[in-house]
Amino acid sequence: MSTFNPDWGCHTTSPFCGDQLIGPAAFGDIDLHDQYGVEAEARWLHWHGYAPGLYENNYLIGPRDRVLRWHGLLTWIKLEMGGGWIQTPGYPAAGTLKGSYFAFVPGVTIEYRLSRNLSVRGDYEYQIWPSFVGPPTVSGGTLAQHASGLTPNGFTFGVAWRVLGR
Repeated sequence: MSTFNPDWGCHTTSPFCGDQLIGPAAFGDIDLHDQYGVEAEARWLHWHGYAPGLYENNYLIGPRDRVLRWHGLLTWIKLEMGGGWIQTPGYPAAGTLKGSYFAFVPGVTIEYRLSRNLSVRGDYEYQIWPSFVGPPTVSGGTLAQHASGLTPNGFTFGVAWRVLGR
């Protein structure tokens, strides 16, 4: 399960803005070596935002590197890339949007093995959507373009079941 500051409608960059989007997530990884591997994930954030109709989805993949192993505790850093999809409240009304954008996403994962196959994990990601351009708004009679990108960030918590490997 994920909780994210969508950076749309939140007035802070903190992952806890009060109007976080919430939704399920899924991931899979392949360890190419004991130290590094590849992780892919998908996230569907469709609930609780500041207004009905605000959605964000992510489909990401990239390398990860283990930076700590201590007993059953593993810590990974990662840099994923992929797509971010957003729909703003009220779409398709004027001043709203629906679109997909390239995203690159640094993050960290902390995993604790409960058994050979079962782990609990927590994950923090800071997403950067550099090509995001929000809908133009009129402020004081002047048309303002919003081309500063979007930076959703937040946490994912859950369990992992190891299918293959050690």
